[in-house]
Amino acid sequence: MKVRKESTNEDTTHADKRATSTTRTKKLKTTRNVEIGWIHSDKNKAKQVRGKQGGGTRKVQLENDAGLEEILQAGKKLFFPDGISPKGSESDFEFEVWDFKQNRLTNDTCLSIGTMYETVRLTMLRFYIATKPKELEDDASETSEVLLVSAHSGFENHSAEVQVEDVIGDFDGVHSALEMSVVSEITFGPIYGVEDDTEDTLIFEGLTMPASPTHPEEVITIAIHHANTLHDMITAFSDAEILNKTLKVTRILPDNTEEAGSGSGVLRDVLSCFWHEFYDRCSLGATVKVPFIRHDFPAETWKAVGRILVKGYEDCQYLPNKLALPFLEQVLFNNVYSDLKEHFLHFVSNQEREVLIEAMTDFSAVD
Repeated sequence: MKVRKESTNEDTTHADKRATSTTRTKKLKTTRNVEIGWIHSDKNKAKQVRGKQGGGTRKVQLENDAGLEEILQAGKKLFFPDGISPKGSESDFEFEVWDFKQNRLTNDTCLSIGTMYETVRLTMLRFYIATKPKELEDDASETSEVLLVSAHSGFENHSAEVQVEDVIGDFDGVHSALEMSVVSEITFGPIYGVEDDTEDTLIFEGLTMPASPTHPEEVITIAIHHANTLHDMITAFSDAEILNKTLKVTRILPDNTEEAGSGSGVLRDVLSCFWHEFYDRCSLGATVKVPFIRHDFPAETWKAVGRILVKGYEDCQYLPNKLALPFLEQVLFNNVYSDLKEHFLHFVSNQEREVLIEAMTDFSAVD
């Protein structure tokens, strides 16, 4: 506020000169800061290497016109000093460069760093150096042939390994074919403006749902009582396998008869009923809601609620929009990007909001 008051009393000409000076300073910048991390693909998982294992996220300065090759060389210097890393020699790996969305970059798609900053408008660009052992691709065909011969001799476990090796052999397809690891933190989207190290997070590897199932065991039917939706949904989603099955829902009315109708419409109604009951019984807030810790909700119950959130969005794009945006960002991205203060003012009551707004304007004038 002090800066704002002083600026109104300054001479317009002086302000123009200062703006011109700032513009010239920006034009003179020839380097930009970027973050570089390391993702290593081993067996059937692609995981970000932690700092204590020689990885982490490092900040470096690169020229504005730097491209794919410069980013790759900078990453090798960081994680493979003198050509050696904790995971092996540089010559033992194949290298790629991924952008902040974990998409593979090529010479055609990788623009200069300056151009990318102008395009994506992020405060900090992040790149990943992606590695995988060379022998996985070189020996894939030979391994498959040997294991297939063994499978005919009665070693069923070897035939299962053939499928894994075949998937890993195609480096371009690794990212989409990986199985999701069960961890507390998963990176779903871009990470920017973060000062702390996110080395403990795994890369989001996709929640691929089966298409129209060909086997009856891939379909699961759950019965939800209209008067007890919250409890019935949490009970049904306590089994993690429900995420890998096609879900069908039947609704039991208060008179104990089954509601007519089927398909995604019934699922949307059940999800809407569940989240409204969840707002009332498990969250606090005025306009926006934030869940609170309940003594009768152990960790497994909260995991079931998380599966309901994921399944609802995957099957019918249902997202509980009354949940506070900073809370959802922390859950999904392990960081808050939106304005905490703005959303907090919607969390508190109208009377408290007025007092807080007045205090931010003139603290000494508030009773």
